[in-house]
Amino acid sequence: MPTLSRVFIKFGLVYFVGAMCAGLGMAGSGGVWSAVLWPTYVHLFVVGWITQCIVGVALWLFPRWSKAQPRGPVWLGWVSLVGLNVGLVLRVVAEPAKYALGSSGSVWGWLLVASALLQWGGSLAFVALIWPRIKDPKGARARRRSDGAVGDVARRRCPD
Repeated sequence: MPTLSRVFIKFGLVYFVGAMCAGLGMAGSGGVWSAVLWPTYVHLFVVGWITQCIVGVALWLFPRWSKAQPRGPVWLGWVSLVGLNVGLVLRVVAEPAKYALGSSGSVWGWLLVASALLQWGGSLAFVALIWPRIKDPKGARARRRSDGAVGDVARRRCPD
C-alpha cells in the first residue's frame, strides 16, 4: 500500500475516534451543546472518516496513471491531504466556537471560510489526481473501434 494511502486511512481512523468522542459529548450534554457539536460531529464523520478512507483506498486501487508514474503526480495527493486535513481541523475548532460565542463576522467566521476553501481545494486536487486514472480497460477502446458499438450489442443479444 502506498504511503499516501496509508496516511489518508490513518487520518480517517483518527477522525473516526474524534467523531465518536463528539457523539458521546452530544449524548452526555444534551441541550445547547448537542446543537453546537452536531456540525462538528458530522464533519468529523463524513469528511474525516468516510471521505479520507475512500480517498486512501481510491489512490491505492484505481488503475495506474502510467508505467513511469503509476500513481500520477504524487504532490497533488499531498496537496489534497493537507487541504482536507487543515481545513477540517480549522472547522473543528472554529465551528463550535462561532456557534457557542454567537458573534457574527468574528475571526471564527473567517476561519470557517478558510476551512471551506482549504477543503474545496483539497477535493479539487484529489479529482485532478484521480480523473486520468478512470479509463477503459486495455483493449476495450480498440475492440469498440473495430467492431462498432451496434455489432457489439447485437452479438450480446443473439449469440451464434
